[in-house]
Amino acid sequence: AGGGGGGAGAGGGGGSAQSAQSAPAAQVEVDANKLAAKALRAKMRGDTAEYERLQAQADAAAAAAPPAPPPAAAPSGGGGAGGRGTNVEVLVPEGSVGMLIGKGGSTILAMEKESQARIRLLSEPDAETGERIVLLRGEEDAVDRAQALIEERLSEAAEREARGGKGRGGKKLKRRRPDRARPAAVEMVPEFDAATGQLKVVERRVEASERASEAAGGRGGGSESDGEEALSTRRPKRVQRFDKGSGERTKYFRDDDAGASLSSLYEEARRGAGKTIDDHYADNVARAGRKYKGPASADDEYDNDGGVEMHESRLSRKSDAKRKQAEASQQAAAERRQGALEQAAEKRFNERKHLVVALGEHVYLRLQDKAPIGLGHCVIEPIEHVPSHVEAAEEVATEARNFQKCLVRMFAARGAQLVFLEQHLRLGSAGLPSRDTMAIECIPLPARDAAAAPGYFKKAILECDEEWSQHKKIYDTGGCVRGTVPAGFSYFAVSFALQAGYAHVVEDEAEWNTDFGRETVEGLIEFDGAGIPLKRRPPLPFEEMRSRVVDFGKAFEPYDWTQQLS
Repeated sequence: AGGGGGGAGAGGGGGSAQSAQSAPAAQVEVDANKLAAKALRAKMRGDTAEYERLQAQADAAAAAAPPAPPPAAAPSGGGGAGGRGTNVEVLVPEGSVGMLIGKGGSTILAMEKESQARIRLLSEPDAETGERIVLLRGEEDAVDRAQALIEERLSEAAEREARGGKGRGGKKLKRRRPDRARPAAVEMVPEFDAATGQLKVVERRVEASERASEAAGGRGGGSESDGEEALSTRRPKRVQRFDKGSGERTKYFRDDDAGASLSSLYEEARRGAGKTIDDHYADNVARAGRKYKGPASADDEYDNDGGVEMHESRLSRKSDAKRKQAEASQQAAAERRQGALEQAAEKRFNERKHLVVALGEHVYLRLQDKAPIGLGHCVIEPIEHVPSHVEAAEEVATEARNFQKCLVRMFAARGAQLVFLEQHLRLGSAGLPSRDTMAIECIPLPARDAAAAPGYFKKAILECDEEWSQHKKIYDTGGCVRGTVPAGFSYFAVSFALQAGYAHVVEDEAEWNTDFGRETVEGLIEFDGAGIPLKRRPPLPFEEMRSRVVDFGKAFEPYDWTQQLS
């Protein structure tokens, strides 16, 4: 027993001697590792001299270390994740990080338990690809199992998304050894030499951090090389509209200092790209619902800044970057819509080219081919798309007025008077914005019927549409609807030889009779086809329409104002 005890003691003494012998070697190895770590940090900072000095010391310390004793044999069944093993980095898409972690880290813990490898997700993404770095640590086979489990999870997620229609597609993960101290690249750059005053090409070291920032700037697509400063992503402060000292108003709206010119504001209003203050006010009132109290009077909306405050809608309260992006999106949508309208106008003009009698720069005169009322029934239309006479530009309205004056003179010489009809509906048959353009129908009437036309139309307008309405039943236009009906309203207008006229605001387009004006004229003159819808009336033969165009052109030629253009 005593010998056994001595043997045990000798064994214990031998173990102590081995530990004492390996202690200096371990200390030297730790010192060499510390120096190597310091050298690595110096290299990452770009300090080449410091890196070379520390690396030389680390090499010398490693060379001076005594040889380490051979490692003891590992017991059977050992070698789990706690061994030294290998370190491997894999790149995982940013959108798949949450799926890998799981609820409360359950998924990543289960993969660690199954693979016997440590799995750690680094907080900083990869500088080159922007993907997240997953560090796998353990024995070689454990690391392989961990990577296989991660790829399996990603493939299952990709299959689920593919069945839902948004699959990214599974792919094998890229594997690499962790090497944070990537060598600095060398590039040739021009540099100004202060001594000679000339430009010379020199070599410059580009560290990994600089390459990462340049790559991030390229992916974002927004560098400051174009001379424009980056837009702020912060929410703007409240607008200060009054001077603190004097109390006088210095600003009305947030974008008063934007420097927009009058021509740009005019073009924006014509395109319909932006909303007016009244549009924003109506949107905010509708959004407030029952919470909206309303001003004491209509003038208080703007005099007391009530309307101005509500004009600062969600768009104007956004940051500069988001607001600029929203404005660009609205402008692009308005340009696409305007382009589609222009194509429709061009197609409409080409289809009716054979009916044109006179052509101006913006407006043309053609004969009516859909069941005309008499031989002189014609139409004034713009070449480009114009929603209505009210919303037409000045040059378009002027040319339309010139055509009307010439037609009045022409038919007055024949002892007849003209009735001008216009109808503008904002919505089409499907409830979408209408693509119909401005069209002023010109219908000649005998002197007897022309004298009764104002009273006949007035009675018809008072009896049309719903009984109760928000607007007046009839408005006196004095012969021109411009200035009487605001832009954006659906309306019907009639003018009698440009001397008098009426207008009616259409509130319910679904119930409005689109043939109201023609049916009223046909009832006045007791037209043979009265009561038959226009769609059911047979079109005139092409040869007959061609003959009418030639005859009307000869009669209109002495009064044609477009001859002065040539």
